[in-house]
Amino acid sequence: MTNVPKKILVPVDLSERAELAVSYAAEIARRFDGELVVTINVNLPERETLEAFAMNEHMSTEDAARSTLQRLATRLASDVKTTFDLRTRDSPADGILDAASDYEVDAIVLASHGRTGMSRWLLGSVAQKIVGTADVPVIVVPARD
Repeated sequence: MTNVPKKILVPVDLSERAELAVSYAAEIARRFDGELVVTINVNLPERETLEAFAMNEHMSTEDAARSTLQRLATRLASDVKTTFDLRTRDSPADGILDAASDYEVDAIVLASHGRTGMSRWLLGSVAQKIVGTADVPVIVVPARD
């Protein structure tokens, strides 16, 4: 098979849905002897959660984010080569697209939050923006309750 994804970007936001995306991407990486780039945007809305964790652990917010990503990857993808990336963009979609370009990934795997109706209209869909803009294949792991 040609054009298999060897480097996969997985944006996370500290949600259970993001963990599903990491698991899914790790399985793809295992099958094709690939690697993951796990990225988080420390500005939105995870900032408060990360700041609380950082304060509790006496570390910077960036170190707290890095530690969180490492624990996530250890739990879900310990056998897959993983790089960690921190972004501070105001737009999560822009941060994800920047990371995809910076790391020259072959695919993006991300979780959908399953917003519908007014919240989707007001907040937009990061997944929708990525799918419509990315230069590489995008796999959206659907939100499940």
